[in-house]
Amino acid sequence: MAWLGAGLITFVLQLLQVCVYSVLKLNKRGHALTYFPSVLFLTILTSIKSNGPISTIWDTWAWLAPLLLILYFIIAYNVRRYEPYEPEIRCSGFVSQLLWINLGTLTSFLLLIGIFSNSDRGFHERMKVETLVFNKQYEAALSNIKRMRNVDSVTTMLTIYCIARAGHLPDSLYEYRLIGGKDVLYPGKVHSVFLPDSVIEKATSSSVHYQLNEYLLDRNLPTFKKIVQKYYPVDSLRPRYYAEAYKLYTLLSKGMKPKPPYPKGSYTSYYFSVR
Repeated sequence: MAWLGAGLITFVLQLLQVCVYSVLKLNKRGHALTYFPSVLFLTILTSIKSNGPISTIWDTWAWLAPLLLILYFIIAYNVRRYEPYEPEIRCSGFVSQLLWINLGTLTSFLLLIGIFSNSDRGFHERMKVETLVFNKQYEAALSNIKRMRNVDSVTTMLTIYCIARAGHLPDSLYEYRLIGGKDVLYPGKVHSVFLPDSVIEKATSSSVHYQLNEYLLDRNLPTFKKIVQKYYPVDSLRPRYYAEAYKLYTLLSKGMKPKPPYPKGSYTSYYFSVR
């Protein structure tokens, strides 16, 4: 459905240009200026920051965009007044001066979009994951996360959320790259762009597995041991990572330490990884 969004944005931008042209009636050297409001709107859409919710795009644009539009209409109005007095130029065929003047203006606009848009590849990969999560395609989101070159704390929060929604938090969480410790379990210090904080909080605030994994991510095994015994008093009933963490705590409490290398995807590997 990405093509639908792209097509809708293109339609809206073109419609905006037509409306601006109908007001300004710029036909000569200044015709390309009628695309400026569309270019500005597209620049705002593509300049979303990588480190916060979607509201952060207004940090600068909330005051800069109105200022630029005021300056634009002042300039466009004066260009329109000057049009009847413009000297005649060659304006037919491929070598038309009028054509190249307007193409130069449009090229400058494209450079403006490129300079201010967010070109971070990791950010765009995360946006794809967030879109899948928003559409409740949790397995597809997890597949994309595994293919990502780098992950961050927001990706980790989405990973945990997807695994929890898929019902595999106690037995597959530590197969993924996890960044940020327990701080990424709940929105607060990290935020998704598309997924509201309230959605994650509502789905996880009362989750026993979230509570237990909060201690595991924090490597707080003594507290984990006390809590896990309330829900899983018998070792044979404990899911994969809870049983492994309980055994690891027992080993460490005796002053012993498992020998590396630790199995990939195990909680032991996470516990002894660089913090």
